[in-house]
Amino acid sequence: MADSRTLPMVVAVDAKGGAWGAVGVADVPIDKLRDSLRSATSLLAEAFQDIRQVGQYSLSEVSIELEVSAEGGVSLIGTAKVSGSGSITLKFSPPAAIGAKEGR
Repeated sequence: MADSRTLPMVVAVDAKGGAWGAVGVADVPIDKLRDSLRSATSLLAEAFQDIRQVGQYSLSEVSIELEVSAEGGVSLIGTAKVSGSGSITLKFSPPAAIGAKEGR
């Protein structure tokens, strides 16, 4: 059963004349956003699977920014800054770090 709920987000929209850079509020479909995030996080987990240590430093957290489209798709934000569009920052910590934060 599809989830028909939406989440209002500020996203990039087509401006008149096909110019980009305009922003507006769009009702992003929750089911599409959920599927997009699930796919992106699964692929990110695979990409970061072998990164545990850099020199003498252990990786304690990975921070990823994803831009959200009006349709509920997500894209990694590279070197460009997102201005006026919907984005989500995901922060991942290894299981040992999560247990330590929770006092285990």
